[in-house]
Amino acid sequence: MRAAEYGIFKSMMNRLILFLAILLFLLAATPAFAENTLRPEILPRVVKQGEVCLMRTAGPKNLKSMEGEFQGKRIPLILNSSGKFYEALLGVDLDTKLAKYQIKVRGQDKGGKGFFGVSSLEVKKASFKTQTLSLPSSMVDLDPKTLERVNGETKRLEDLFQRVRKEKLWKGRFLQPVQGEISTPFGIRRVINRQNKSPHSGVDLRAEEGAPVLASNAGSVVIVDDLFFSGKSVILDHGQGIYSMYFHLSEILV
Repeated sequence: MRAAEYGIFKSMMNRLILFLAILLFLLAATPAFAENTLRPEILPRVVKQGEVCLMRTAGPKNLKSMEGEFQGKRIPLILNSSGKFYEALLGVDLDTKLAKYQIKVRGQDKGGKGFFGVSSLEVKKASFKTQTLSLPSSMVDLDPKTLERVNGETKRLEDLFQRVRKEKLWKGRFLQPVQGEISTPFGIRRVINRQNKSPHSGVDLRAEEGAPVLASNAGSVVIVDDLFFSGKSVILDHGQGIYSMYFHLSEILV
């Protein structure tokens, strides 16, 4: 082999060795990177305003914590009964803007090692009917004393719903608390005395007075009170940011 050919050959060999060294380094680094990376799923990945989806991800069983983040709100994920996935239900507010959102999931094991993953959720427009009602002006145009009461009750509920219990108290499917036809569906837009009001964020069920009302699932009682708009009321915390509310009760037996 001539000197020029040897020089070219040597240069090519050096490049090949360097390439193999880089490749081996990347291959060695890949498992450690993959081990720290979560691959969260959102099921379904496209929802309408006011709907609920499932957020889940696989991960090591010995994690100290696992939580998802949607619109700045953190939601704890709990290892399910199969031991394969960390899961949580994710509710999309009625007034959520139409867009594609990034869902972040973070975990940490007992040794402080972090895990991270990202998924996406697309929110599309939901169509709701409009209901026109006429009520006594005292229920719409509130006097200062009543307005102060309503504002206090609203603040109390807002503060409550900002708290997220990490434990999952609910099990299986949620039940309808009372048998009866739906008189006012979820999400309906209300116009009261020609004034646009907040959309209906619950479901009204028609039932006889005194009919028993059951808890829709296991949970902790967090509010028992007589509120201005909802009357005799009970609120249950089912954990993971899920609450159920029971309004306009004739009697409270909790």
